[in-house]
Amino acid sequence: MENLQRKLHMTPQECSRIVKLLEAARINDWDRFKALSDGDFANDQSMREQFDGSRLIIDYDRINLEQQFGFGVNSDGFRLITGRLVPRDDQRQHVILTIYSKNLNDGTFISVWTFHEDLDVSSI
Repeated sequence: MENLQRKLHMTPQECSRIVKLLEAARINDWDRFKALSDGDFANDQSMREQFDGSRLIIDYDRINLEQQFGFGVNSDGFRLITGRLVPRDDQRQHVILTIYSKNLNDGTFISVWTFHEDLDVSSI
């Protein structure tokens, strides 16, 4: 029972990668952001559009990795890490950063899956 109650934390590799991804977004360095994902994007054009829009919304001074990121862990060990990043303007939705992480024989594999403004369902 104690193992089930233990809070999940980011590994040092995951934390470092997220910090580097957010720094690349802050300084508008698409090439660096793209290179920091170990896996190819499903659609480069779509991810570039997500990057261009989302990077402008985030309040980088209010990022708290421990409070804004959560985890799901599959039985095969893959981790889905989802962050809800605070916007600069409270009229905007949070930005969602979703990352896939798995330890492989040759090291940690960390891939960016999404980086987009959250959907506002209140108007539906």
